[in-house]
Amino acid sequence: MTRRVKQRERVLDLVRESTGPLDAHHLADALDLHVTTIRFHLSGLVDEGLVRTQALPAEKVGRPRMGYVAVREPSYTDLVALLAARIGGSAAERERKAVEVGDDWAGILGFAPKPTTDAGALVIESLEQLGFETRTATNAFGTHSITLCTCPLAEIARSNPEVVRGIQRGLIQRVLDDHATALGASYTVDVFPDPQDGNCLVKLVLRPGQKRSGTTAARGDDQVTAG
Repeated sequence: MTRRVKQRERVLDLVRESTGPLDAHHLADALDLHVTTIRFHLSGLVDEGLVRTQALPAEKVGRPRMGYVAVREPSYTDLVALLAARIGGSAAERERKAVEVGDDWAGILGFAPKPTTDAGALVIESLEQLGFETRTATNAFGTHSITLCTCPLAEIARSNPEVVRGIQRGLIQRVLDDHATALGASYTVDVFPDPQDGNCLVKLVLRPGQKRSGTTAARGDDQVTAG
């Protein structure tokens, strides 16, 4: 079974790497497998929705050959990038609109993190549900600094950093506001995306008049490093 899975992965990799449709005979020659085995794997990949068929011109008189091309997986980052490019207005206006989008997105997602009085831990757990990864997290006198080393929106940040900043601000602010009672404090959020390396620095600052805690780390140490 393991050998069969590896063979299918090799077939899929080759189809994905190709700039055009490939037929079963080409794949069999390239992978040194019997054409019947290749057709078996191609049929399975079609059933899984990873590959689709495409008719090819016949090399001889007869019915057309059957080619196979990879089905591109949908990417919500591509969709967000297209929307970001069409928001219009100044950078400040685009960010303001993106904050509203981030707030709405958080409402739709309905985060349910574990109960905690630690704002940093709350934000980290919520973001990890979306595929973010944390590099470091610190807390000094109630101000949390979180460095995200993997951001699903990193590609968009290269061309529209203000949009990514707005989406993240709106999303994180909504999470904090929804859990303000459990946290026992209210925070404001600021985000600093780095278009060069894809990292983002998130700062959570106690709102004026809130009680400040002592110097503790978001996960119990002076600094926490992930990954």
